[in-house]
Amino acid sequence: MTEILVPKLNTNDDTYTLLEWLAPAGSLVHPGDPVASVETSKAVEELPSIGSGYLRQLLPAGASCAAGAVIGRLEAVATAVPAPVVADVPDLVITEPALRAMAARGIERATVEALGRKVIRVADLDALDGRGVVEERLPAVQRAVAAVVTESAAIPQAFVAIRVPAAAASARGRELTRQHKRMIGLPELTIAAIGAVAAGHPDCFAAFVPPDRVRRAAAIDVGVTVDVGQGLHVPVIRDVPARSMADLAARLMELRTTALRGTFRPADLAAPAILLALHTDLDVTAAVPLVLPGTTCAVSLTGRVDGHVQLGLAYDHRVLNGRGATLFLRAVAAQLNP
Repeated sequence: MTEILVPKLNTNDDTYTLLEWLAPAGSLVHPGDPVASVETSKAVEELPSIGSGYLRQLLPAGASCAAGAVIGRLEAVATAVPAPVVADVPDLVITEPALRAMAARGIERATVEALGRKVIRVADLDALDGRGVVEERLPAVQRAVAAVVTESAAIPQAFVAIRVPAAAASARGRELTRQHKRMIGLPELTIAAIGAVAAGHPDCFAAFVPPDRVRRAAAIDVGVTVDVGQGLHVPVIRDVPARSMADLAARLMELRTTALRGTFRPADLAAPAILLALHTDLDVTAAVPLVLPGTTCAVSLTGRVDGHVQLGLAYDHRVLNGRGATLFLRAVAAQLNP
């Protein structure tokens, strides 16, 4: 068991405010993962984990804590998540720095109460414009998405799509599911198909290097979009051609479980050679993905309409042209319907 201690953060304060827990109670955390944020009179500091284990929270958000205090523990075995700790604090906690900032800016208590938050800090006041309108900061996962999308916008992208009959592929997936005792559907089959055709389409697994060079991927690592309601993630399945269908299915299920827990590590998300964007809801008929920085292509797979799915490809036009993109899609489709 590892204790989570509040370090001495400055020489001005004897106590700090535990603003929020950044990892859910009962979740598995690893060294370096942020677990809580603490506000001093000068700043807000994130407390990283110094070990691995399942998080048990001992203090509630909004509570005061002194340097050296134990606010949580990392336990070796997952246990039932305890009921939330109830703080003996008012319904609304306004930190001392925030109170001083409110007085300096002439912000009324009613204005911050309207934010609907349990803890008010200086950063929350910064979200108020002169009319008291709230500008909220995006969640951390969406901020990461925003950064990638902004960088992706600089890539000159084109898009092509083909319709692919789905009946035979779906039947094959059901047979493989029975054979391997793992759920295998169109997403798993498409990942395997991308790996199978990679050697014949190296420009689809490359990156443009200005002003006029291309760097082809050393391994066929496929990033797959996963969004289970906790934000969009693009974890990477490594060396896809070397994996069996059962292994691919197991790995994709592991990634979905990790997304539910919110415990991805940076290495899980790093350096895909190509993207597969899954839009498999039945009422989604078309989807245009974005080419990730450092790649050339992004494949999209949509839900089934009239017995067909749409297989699309967004591509960096500096590296690939429409004919090459279409040939790649046809090759993937042929793998889905051998």
